[in-house]
Amino acid sequence: MDVKIINEFLTAGMNAFQTMFGIEATNKEPYILKGVQGHPWEVSGILGVTGDCSGVVAFRLHRILSLKMLELAGMACKPEEQDEMAKGLVSEFTNIISGNAVSALTHVNLDISPPVTISGKDHVISWPTGFPVIAIPFSTKYGPFEVDVCFK
Repeated sequence: MDVKIINEFLTAGMNAFQTMFGIEATNKEPYILKGVQGHPWEVSGILGVTGDCSGVVAFRLHRILSLKMLELAGMACKPEEQDEMAKGLVSEFTNIISGNAVSALTHVNLDISPPVTISGKDHVISWPTGFPVIAIPFSTKYGPFEVDVCFK
């Protein structure tokens, strides 16, 4: 996978957190994701990428961070609506990160699909087979998150 693609998603993740929530996100060393089960994430925003290369992008985090994002975005809602509102915010945030990264990748032609959000302990993402999934971990004062990318 082209390192320029990884770098644009890394930059887009850090910038979006700072711009939208005033939270500094610090990246850690990217790594190749092995296996699909046993991950710590409770919420994943997922979208497809097509064009010169195709694949999947996922923004993954803990529920507590998704609720903090909701609070910092000023999206007041009833307690019973929090989880659904937070999932919607994660979906939109996934779209923003991916849209910013794809827009910066001027050397390739890429389009993104509308995002979807899945949640629950050990939820499974069906990654494209035969291609590495690059995990880009981040830390914030409210907890970690990860942007995972897989392109073929």
